[in-house]
Amino acid sequence: MAAEQSSEQIAQGVDLSHEILVIDDDPAILGMTLLTFREAGFQAVGFSDPLDALMWASDADPTCIVVDLKLPGIEGLDLVGAFCAFGRHAVILVSAYVDVLTTVDAMRLGVDNVLTKPTSPEQLLGAARRALDILASIPRQDTLTFTRRERQVAEYLVAGRTTKQIAQALALSPRTVEFFRASLLRKTQSPNSAALASALTRIGFTPPNA
Repeated sequence: MAAEQSSEQIAQGVDLSHEILVIDDDPAILGMTLLTFREAGFQAVGFSDPLDALMWASDADPTCIVVDLKLPGIEGLDLVGAFCAFGRHAVILVSAYVDVLTTVDAMRLGVDNVLTKPTSPEQLLGAARRALDILASIPRQDTLTFTRRERQVAEYLVAGRTTKQIAQALALSPRTVEFFRASLLRKTQSPNSAALASALTRIGFTPPNA
């Protein structure tokens, strides 16, 4: 159960009903970040596996997502793009490897803020509160959208390619391809791969170079 809001938090308009999502493969950093949010009165849930986090976010109400750039098995900006593509979450990117180009690319994807590790609790909480305030002020987007990588994987799925074949064609790991396949299954509400291929065809996806 979330802690009761203090008078200061109420005055600031902070909504503690949001269950903030934190993704980091470092157990110590993940635990510390979750503790920071919980001590501030927020609910918070953490994942070290990006696929598990994506599945959680696909069903979650609009909220704030704090994600590390460097995670095993997935390109960082692809994961960020997948979160942003839901169109209803505020995304904060946190990493020790942020440069100008990465920041620009992340902002183009729809990231709300980019923080450099190590990040102080005050910086993190401030960024999350600002992101939630902005989230509350904009209408929810229900339009089905796909990231660049999702579109590439979708085209090969329509062509009947296997995970191994798609991974080779796109120079990705098989696990990364499965990540995007799972995302496409969720977005199209398809129960299996055959239904997914059919749904993608109806949406308008065609085999690559068709």
